[in-house]
Amino acid sequence: MTTLEDIARVHTGWIIWRSDLGRWWATRRGSVDLEAIRQGCAMTLDADDPESLAAELSAQERLAGTMAEAQLDLR
Repeated sequence: MTTLEDIARVHTGWIIWRSDLGRWWATRRGSVDLEAIRQGCAMTLDADDPESLAAELSAQERLAGTMAEAQLDLR
């Protein structure tokens, strides 16, 4: 089972918590610019369980990596 601490240890750029209703949440440390939002980056994520949240966070990090590579290609 994945714990809140496990997720926070891997995804240090996010604040992770579980709501009183049992939903799992993450919000970015820092901001997301409009172009990143248009490309699919989220400021806040939620999920039913910790494994789903961890998967969503990993997808966000892959997206950010892809966007960073595209920026380098433009230079």
